[in-house]
Amino acid sequence: MRKFLEKIGAHSYDHPWRMLAMAAIVITSLVFAAATNMKTPTDSVSIPGTEANVGLQLMSRLFPAAGKGSARVVLIAPATRTLDNYSTRINALTAELTNVPGVQQVISPYLNPKAMSADRKTAIVQVQLAQDSQHIDSATVDGINKVVDQNRVDGLSIEQGGDIINDKPHKILGAGEVVGVILALGVLLMTFASLTAAGMPVITAILAVGMGIAGLFSLSQVLDINSTTPALAAMLGLAVGIDYSLFIISRYRSYLLSGADYREAAIHAVRTAGSAVIFAATTVVIALSALSVVRIPFMTIMGLSAAATVALAAIIAVTILPAFFRLAGSKIVSKRALKRVVAAQAHGYTPHHDSDKHKIWYRWGAFILRHPAASIIVPILIIVAVALPIKSLTLGLPTDEFAAKSTSQRKAYDAISAGFGAGYNAPLIVVVENMQPVTNAEKTAALNALMNQPRSQKPADPKLAETQAQEYVKRLHLQAIGNRITQQQDVQSVLPATISEDGRNGILQVIPKTAPHDKATKSLIYALRNPNNQQAWANGAHLTVTGSTALQIDINSKLAHAIPVYLLMVVGLSLLLLVVAFRSILVPLKATLGYVLSVLTMFGALVAVFQWGWLGLSNAPGPIVSFIPILGTGILFGLAMDYEFFLVSNIHEEYERTGDAKQSVVQGFTLGSKVVVAAASIMVTVFAGFITNENSTVQALGFALAVGVLVDAFLVRMFIVPGVMTLAGKHAWWIPTWLDKLLPKVNVSEE
Repeated sequence: MRKFLEKIGAHSYDHPWRMLAMAAIVITSLVFAAATNMKTPTDSVSIPGTEANVGLQLMSRLFPAAGKGSARVVLIAPATRTLDNYSTRINALTAELTNVPGVQQVISPYLNPKAMSADRKTAIVQVQLAQDSQHIDSATVDGINKVVDQNRVDGLSIEQGGDIINDKPHKILGAGEVVGVILALGVLLMTFASLTAAGMPVITAILAVGMGIAGLFSLSQVLDINSTTPALAAMLGLAVGIDYSLFIISRYRSYLLSGADYREAAIHAVRTAGSAVIFAATTVVIALSALSVVRIPFMTIMGLSAAATVALAAIIAVTILPAFFRLAGSKIVSKRALKRVVAAQAHGYTPHHDSDKHKIWYRWGAFILRHPAASIIVPILIIVAVALPIKSLTLGLPTDEFAAKSTSQRKAYDAISAGFGAGYNAPLIVVVENMQPVTNAEKTAALNALMNQPRSQKPADPKLAETQAQEYVKRLHLQAIGNRITQQQDVQSVLPATISEDGRNGILQVIPKTAPHDKATKSLIYALRNPNNQQAWANGAHLTVTGSTALQIDINSKLAHAIPVYLLMVVGLSLLLLVVAFRSILVPLKATLGYVLSVLTMFGALVAVFQWGWLGLSNAPGPIVSFIPILGTGILFGLAMDYEFFLVSNIHEEYERTGDAKQSVVQGFTLGSKVVVAAASIMVTVFAGFITNENSTVQALGFALAVGVLVDAFLVRMFIVPGVMTLAGKHAWWIPTWLDKLLPKVNVSEE
C-alpha cells in the first residue's frame, strides 16, 4: 500500500494539471448525469416484507382503483359559523381536487357522514392518490396546494396532512451548513496560519461532496432516495474530507520543517499519513456499508451513498493534495514558518521526535501522566450524567402528530383530534381476503330485511333501490367482520370501504380510540393480526393490516430489532481491526469501551434535546427517528476509530522506538493531540451546522454526531485513552504469541 501511495504522490506532484484536469472531467460527467436523471427525494420510508407493506401491495393488486397514496384536506369553520355555510365552496373544492393530475379519487364529507364532526365545524376531505408516498409527482403536490390556497377564503381554514406533506423536498445544504464550513476554515487558519493551507481541505471536501451527491442523483431513476440521504452524504463528506486532508497537510508541513525538500515531503506525506487516512477511511466505509446487513433498502442506500462519499474524500486527499502542494509551493506555510523551513532544508532531512515541553500539548500529556486515575474517572462521571436520559429513548418516525405547531400538518392533526377524536388520525386499513361466498339463504334473508324497511328509508328510484340491494348483499360478510371488530374495546368505529365484484375480498377502515403513537393502537394492530382472533372474527378469511399507522409501527419494530445486531457487529469489527493494527488486547478493549461510552452520551443528549425539548433547538420535540440510532452508531464508530488510529499510532510508534511505555504516552500524545483536536473541532463545527437544516431528521443527526464527536475526541480519546494506557504501562501492548502469529501484518504508524 505504501509503495503504491508513493507512486501516486510522485505522479500527482510531478503532473499537477493533469490530475486536476482528470478531477474536473470526472465531476463534470457526474454533474451532467445527475442533471439528466435527477428525481426529487422524498421523506417517506418503507421496508419491503413487513405486513403493512405487503398489505399495500395486496390492496393495489385487488383494488387498483383505490389508489396507493393518500392525503387529507381538513376543513375548519370559524367560531361563528358551521361548514354548512360553506357547502358551495366545499363542493367546488372537491371538484377541483378531482381534476388535479395524480389524484385518483376525492371523497367529499357530504358523501361520507363520518367525515363530518358532530358540531359540523370540522370535516375531512379524503384524497386518494394514484402513486404511493415514494413516487408522488411534484405536479400533484403543487396542484393540491394551489387548489387549497385558492379556497382559503371568507374565514374558512383549510389544512393538509398525509403523503403530500411527507413528499415535500428539503434543501440539502443551507445557511447553517455554510457557517459550519466557514468556522471549520477558521479552525484550519488557526492550525496552519496559512490561508493557502487552510483552503486546501475545504476544496478537497467540496470536491468529494460534489462527486458523491452528483453520483447519487445520477442513479435516482433506479433508486428511491430519501431526503436524508444526500444531506447525510454531504455532512460526512465535508467532515471527513476536511479531516483527511488536514492529516496529510500536517504531515507534509512537518516533513518540510524537518528539512525535506518539497517533492520528497509530498511523497512521504502521502506514503505515511495517506496510508493512515486510507486505513481510517476503510473503517468508516465498512461501518456504513454494513448498514446493508439489516436488509432495509432505504438504510442500505443511505449507508452506501455515505460510504462512497467518504471513500471519494480519502481518494481525493491522496491524489489531489500532492498536486496542490506543487502549485502552492512555499505558500503552504506562513512567512514565519518559511524561514524555519529554509534553514532546515539547508541542513537536509533529519527526523526528530523531541517535543516542545512548553507547548500545551506536552503539558496536557504530562498532566495525564501524573494523574491517570482522575483523567479516567472525571470524564466518565461527565459522560454518565449526559447519558442518563437514554433510558427514556422512544423511537418513531416523523408524523403529523409531532410536527411543529405552526405547520399545516400539525394544525390538521389537532383539528381532527378535537373534532373526531385522536383515533381518526390513526386509521387502519384492513384488507380482507377469501371471504366465504354469500349463500342463497343469506341473500334471501337480507333482501327480505330490506323490503321490510320503512318507506322513508328506501330510494324512490326502483333501479337505485335494486343497485343498493345488490351492494348490500355483497357486503354482508364484510359488514359482519366489521361488526365483530367494532366490539373490541380499543375500536371506535369500522367502515366497510369497498368490496370486490364477487364479494370475496374487501377493505375495512378501522378507527382506533387512541392516537397513532399510543400503545393501545399498537396492541390493536397486533390483535387484528393475531391468527386466533382472525379465525374468530373472520370465519376463515384472512386479514392484512396496513395504512400509515401500521407502516410506522412495522418500521419502528424492524429498526429497533436491527439496532442491537448492528451495534454488536460494529463493536466486534472495532475489536478485530484494532487488534490487527496495534497487536494488543487492551488497546482494542479500551477503544471499543470508549466508543460505547460515546454512543451512550450521544443518545442521552439527543433524547434531552430532541425528545424532551431542552435548549429549544427542536421546533417539534417527539420520538427520535427510528433510523438515527443505527446511522449514528455506524458513523460515530468510523470517526472514533479515526481518532484512535491517529492518536494511538503515534504512541505506538514512540513505544516501539524507545520501549518506555509511560513516556511514550506523553510523547505520542504531544505529537498526535494537536491534529486530533483540530480534526474533532472541524467535525463538530460541520455537524453542528446541520442543526439548522429544515429537515428535522438531519437536524437531529447533525446534533447527535456533533455531541458524539465532541465527547469521543475531547473526553474519551484525549483523557480516558491516555489515562488507561498510562496505568497499564507495558501491559497495554501485550498480545498472546499464538494470536500475534495468526494476525496479518498491518502498519498504521505514521513512520
